[in-house]
Amino acid sequence: MRVLPALLVALLLASATAAPAAAWDATPAQSVQETSVSPRITPIPNTTNHLAIPSSEVQSSGFNETGVDVSTAVAAGSRQLHQRHEASAFEKRFRRADSEFERRQLVRETMSDAETKAAQLQRRQQTAVRRYAAGEISESELLRVRVLVDAESRVLLDTLDRISSAQQLEPDYSMTSGMETRLRNVEGNLQLLHGPVSEQVRASVAGAADPSVVYVEGATEGYMLATVDDDAYVRETYLGSERRPTEPDQFVEGTSEDTNRLDLADNRASELYTWLYERQRPSFTYYGTSGIYELTANHPTGRLTAYLDGGTTNVFYELQHRQLATVQPTDSQQAVNGSLRLQVQRAYQTGPLYVSATNNETGSPVGVTVHVDGHRVGASGADGVLWTVEPRGQYTVTVTAADGTRTSVTVPAR
Repeated sequence: MRVLPALLVALLLASATAAPAAAWDATPAQSVQETSVSPRITPIPNTTNHLAIPSSEVQSSGFNETGVDVSTAVAAGSRQLHQRHEASAFEKRFRRADSEFERRQLVRETMSDAETKAAQLQRRQQTAVRRYAAGEISESELLRVRVLVDAESRVLLDTLDRISSAQQLEPDYSMTSGMETRLRNVEGNLQLLHGPVSEQVRASVAGAADPSVVYVEGATEGYMLATVDDDAYVRETYLGSERRPTEPDQFVEGTSEDTNRLDLADNRASELYTWLYERQRPSFTYYGTSGIYELTANHPTGRLTAYLDGGTTNVFYELQHRQLATVQPTDSQQAVNGSLRLQVQRAYQTGPLYVSATNNETGSPVGVTVHVDGHRVGASGADGVLWTVEPRGQYTVTVTAADGTRTSVTVPAR
């Protein structure tokens, strides 16, 4: 049973008396940040901002429930196994090399192979995203590609770690600065190919975790995935329109004797994530000459990883974890059908959505299955509660009890 935030408990207690069906109440949000300096960074009350696809660019969206999928699990596992074998073979060949020349040649070959594979993974993902946005493939097919790309990119990062550690295997060998830059460049590009939602779906298809219900949004050059994993709302968003690797790196060009590129990237991030910077200073790093800058922070309501592009100075890839216990709802709606009471509370667009079913006479929790716009998104726990993800626009939440009793509320668009 999940521990409910104090505000949710108070709202539930307040709703013990009879209420009109489908009564909608709006609660003013607290501490909303000032208008963002980037139209793609959305201010969120009482937590850090998040990256979002602009409404005008969203072309496809929907829910998908992913359970055990043997073919996808086998495909992901075989690709990981193959790449691990190649990484292990690199170390063996490096140890057996008889000269500095042979070692450098091996490193160059292995690095070139990693660069090629990273580029192939990027193209595979970009193609899937565009096809999903165009309505050519389903949410399930897009997530399958994300699972495979996620799995292979993580193992390729392990290969890069082994290349970087090769200097410790042979004291006489040292990597050139040019090779170190290449390594960091491809490492940065691989960081963009894995994420927490994709990892959760991969665990589900392999049977290592419960089925995952993921809300998906797609645009021509980007996607957003969001789910609830245990007690956290998890989100990954990629906007290719904000990534311009061929443009001059403005953080590099703006450096001076007193300011380096990380200072400038950090200053830019402080404009985008004001709430976060009011509370702490996140960690920052960059990846070679790729124009990729990585921000990481554990903050009071969760965890944030954001990637800024040197060409645009904007965030183009973002990973968010939000603890459900910190979510403060801004709207609440109820509906009653006989003894079944449904309560729906939302916090922000495409954010966590709280669904509760109780006995209208006794207040005790009722086990229900939950559908959003006809898509099954899960079942309530013993406490009668289910957390899921709010879709964009108007939607209808329907709950069905074991005895067949059903009630619904339609939530208006924001």
